[in-house]
Amino acid sequence: MDPFLLLPVALGGVSVWLGLVQRRQRVRAWQDAAAGCGLQVVGSPGWSQLSARAGPVSVKIETCGDKGKYTRIIAWAPGPPDFHSVSIHREPLVRFSREIEVGDQAFDSTFFIEGPARLVLALLDAKMRRLLLRVNAESRLAISNGTLRAEHMADRKVVHVLPLLVETGQRFAQPLDVMRCLAESAHHDPETGVRLQILLLLIRELPGNSWTLEALHTACSDPSPEIRLLAAKNLGAEGRGVLLDLAESLVDDAVSAKAVSALDRELPLERTRAILTGALRRRHIQTAHVCLEALGRSDGAADIELLAKVMALEQGELAAAAALALGATGSPAAEPSLIPALQREQADLRISAADALGRVGSAAAVLPLKEAAESFWLDLDLRRAAHQAIAEIQSRLQGASPGQLSLAGSDAGQLSLAQDEAGQLSLATDPAGQLSLFAGEAGLEPDGGGAP
Repeated sequence: MDPFLLLPVALGGVSVWLGLVQRRQRVRAWQDAAAGCGLQVVGSPGWSQLSARAGPVSVKIETCGDKGKYTRIIAWAPGPPDFHSVSIHREPLVRFSREIEVGDQAFDSTFFIEGPARLVLALLDAKMRRLLLRVNAESRLAISNGTLRAEHMADRKVVHVLPLLVETGQRFAQPLDVMRCLAESAHHDPETGVRLQILLLLIRELPGNSWTLEALHTACSDPSPEIRLLAAKNLGAEGRGVLLDLAESLVDDAVSAKAVSALDRELPLERTRAILTGALRRRHIQTAHVCLEALGRSDGAADIELLAKVMALEQGELAAAAALALGATGSPAAEPSLIPALQREQADLRISAADALGRVGSAAAVLPLKEAAESFWLDLDLRRAAHQAIAEIQSRLQGASPGQLSLAGSDAGQLSLAQDEAGQLSLATDPAGQLSLFAGEAGLEPDGGGAP
């Protein structure tokens, strides 16, 4: 027989023999990895799988993928009640259900998590999260129905992944006091986001519970201003001191602003002024904004003066907020500083000043409002605000005693007094906007030049 005809048969035999050798070497490597983890092989290993056990954790190692190219490890462990409802797998491209965020950015961006929120947050402490991330870095990790799977890994990675997966299973199998674990993580977890998520969970699901109250008191000394704020707000009167510290510290603009808002009228005005000054110096816009709103609840001369100063010196939203705060004071003393603001270049400030004059303006503000609407005739919002402010001023003045200033019905913004009373002030109908005084019983005599 031609030896060349026997060559394919020989090569085929060699290939089969090499395959058997590789499988034997693979199983031997699995056995060595299992022994290194303290696992005992259960039964006789096959050519493509191996089963082992260590205490409550059972493990199966098997081939997977095209032609058994990859290895898969499956582990089972008796977890806590409802553990079968916990699902953790790689973040999908499309989400069809709502997931749980544990507050660890690296972990949340890697895994899609479902299950009872209390149990999930209790299980996924800092050490467990690190373990799962390490397993996932070497394989494709998935946990569901009480089963842990590490799939699609090369043989050489089994020795690294298997001990991590066994340790994970052993931790899941340990007795779990959910509330104690939550309280521990709320205090000691290295991730601020995790501590925050646990505190939010306790407040939402267990308000008034002793564990929740203990966690809130502990959180008042948390390194994170945001967590201290959340704890103080939910402790009522007990948290007022922490809120005051947060408001005055100005370490975090958003936190200080929320602390000022939470304190509301319990924050003394003198402290509000001091916080506003510090916020303006540090350019903490949110805190300055809420301080301006708080000062708007005062009609004191010092507060009106401070608001007017801020409106005059600031630009952008703070100037507009100061104008609105001046209107909120309800004090006529705010009017003189608001009228010039109608001619400022800042559009939202002009509108805010018009709105404010609608609340505190007198007859003296009507003509400046009309002029502002005419000067910035392309600003439709300002025109509407000015007309509304004039109407509000008119509504306050109508029905008063004779001599009261009102809006003439013929021309918007025109001023007139009742015609049967001496000392009346009116706008002449021919020269637009002309003011004239008429002599009469009020004792005003013409000076020979007609209207002054």
